[in-house]
Amino acid sequence: MDATFDFAISFAGSERDYARAIAAIAEKNGLKVFLDELFEAELWGQNLVETLADVYENRARYCLIIVSENYCQRIYTNVERRAALERAIRTKAEYILPIVLDDSWIQGLPKSTAYLDLRRKSVISICEALFKKIRGTAPKKLRIPKGIHIARLPLASLSADELTRYLIELCSQSSRSGVVAFGCIVYDETTAEIRKLFKDEDYWDALDTASGPSFEVFAIKDETKYGQDVSTTIELFTAASMNRAQSRGYYFSRLLNEYFQEEKTTLAYPSVLIFLVEDGNVTHCRLIPLARATLEEMFLRLQELFIEIAESIEQWRTKGGPSSSLWESMKDRLLNKKYTVYIERAPRNAQDAVKSLASFIEPAP
Repeated sequence: MDATFDFAISFAGSERDYARAIAAIAEKNGLKVFLDELFEAELWGQNLVETLADVYENRARYCLIIVSENYCQRIYTNVERRAALERAIRTKAEYILPIVLDDSWIQGLPKSTAYLDLRRKSVISICEALFKKIRGTAPKKLRIPKGIHIARLPLASLSADELTRYLIELCSQSSRSGVVAFGCIVYDETTAEIRKLFKDEDYWDALDTASGPSFEVFAIKDETKYGQDVSTTIELFTAASMNRAQSRGYYFSRLLNEYFQEEKTTLAYPSVLIFLVEDGNVTHCRLIPLARATLEEMFLRLQELFIEIAESIEQWRTKGGPSSSLWESMKDRLLNKKYTVYIERAPRNAQDAVKSLASFIEPAP
């Protein structure tokens, strides 16, 4: 390998989806990248310790390291790390570009080194910053390779404000990378089983896995409120008239009332809201109510639903097309599984839709 690279990516195998997405977007927009799997034939039969050390010390302009607990424990990543540090020490220049996934750090690298955080930035933002670093400016519109799966953000690590900003940024990607899908589990404070589910990291991680790489899921908190119709007549309060007066009271969902302008409508908990965004606009918003159940039953129902949604997205990606074709495919799968699906009218503009939803957002812990 005689090539010189704009940057080389060093990462643990568990973070390969992030590395692939960054490399694919960078190459599509004109950067030369070293990612091990792209040079499988060239590396075949070589002494990997020597070859990788040479690449990460001598053949790249920058070394982008995806830092995680797994990264710090792998043999080959230590080879790459040491080589990159040798280069940084020898040249006394900014060579290592850290991207963190958790609170781990690169042994030997000063902790004062600036980094980008994948818990708070999307892959698109990382790529835009990378172009500014290497080229001095980012393209006005990054080209996203067809079929690339933008690696997910660990949403549970974000506050409600940060999650709102992330979703707005995610929706903006729909103008560059096609249709964006996200969903939220709707619950209220009286749904104790769901609160327990959200507090259990294993349950939440399993739901996150079931939702796949292209369907972001988070939680929003609803509230059941009580209202009364105003009567303009005066009547004698007998026992019968009091019964009639009480019948004018009703319960309603704050979410449906304030967000969707539906009056006097209650909501089953949990329910799942699905948003499809295309070119910055919400094209489809659907509500799927689920029946109350035990914690295990509820988890299994949510898991099954997310798998159906995720698989329909993956099948659609192989063919491509507008959001309408994605929804038709998804709808057929959901109706075949006997889910009830309601059409909801969210704000058309995706940024407005997310901002209006912000007061309900509460990420799972």
